[in-house]
Amino acid sequence: MIKITDAAKAKMISVLIEENASLIRFGLKGGGCSGMQYYFIVEENQDEDDTEYLLDETHKLVVDSHSGMYLNDAEIDFKKDLMGENFTFNNPNSTGSCGCGASVSF
Repeated sequence: MIKITDAAKAKMISVLIEENASLIRFGLKGGGCSGMQYYFIVEENQDEDDTEYLLDETHKLVVDSHSGMYLNDAEIDFKKDLMGENFTFNNPNSTGSCGCGASVSF
């Protein structure tokens, strides 16, 4: 189960409203300086093996089963400060990460 903070939910919903969409995908893909990268993508279709997380009555986050096994108990947050704004990830399953926090190893 992934924990999504209220700040992260609000930002995801804002993006989905701006894109006139109801579904955002979160997952991992190969790349980055630590081997794997987190990603978000607005999508139209949900796969049958996706795990879904309701953001509100009409918007949801989905995670594919392959990414899900690395994201169990992870937390997605959204931070906004003088340096900018970005999603942050706290993943107890990772064994390392790069300085920016978007790339992880397992």
